[in-house]
Amino acid sequence: MKGMLFALAGGFFLTFQSVANATISDSIGTWQAATMTQFTGFVLAILIVLLLRDQSYRNLTQVPPLYASGGMLAAVVLYSNMTAVHRMGVTLTIGVFLIAQLVTAVLIDGKGWFDMAKQKIGRTQIAGLLLMIAGVIVLKW
Repeated sequence: MKGMLFALAGGFFLTFQSVANATISDSIGTWQAATMTQFTGFVLAILIVLLLRDQSYRNLTQVPPLYASGGMLAAVVLYSNMTAVHRMGVTLTIGVFLIAQLVTAVLIDGKGWFDMAKQKIGRTQIAGLLLMIAGVIVLKW
């Protein structure tokens, strides 16, 4: 149940972040807005770590470089998101992002990539993906 609440919160805030970032990028530019977003996120994360007195950051050297590069991926995500919102609107952008995330997640789960436990992908998961795609097509037209 807690996982579902965090997933809902993440989706809720991602949508608001998409709108805010697109609006900010109108004023200062897309990469500048991505930089500002990454920086303010970094500041908040540091404040939370300090508030929680979490010392696990001392293990940073044990993180494999591939996974440590996640922040770089976030910059590309932000840029892509802002550009898509400007060109397609919020609803279609979020819909297409969700489909891309689900397809990628199914591949990662099905293949067990990135040290994830391999999950069985069956007809119901494929049907769910197809329904999502149909939903975005309906949203578009």
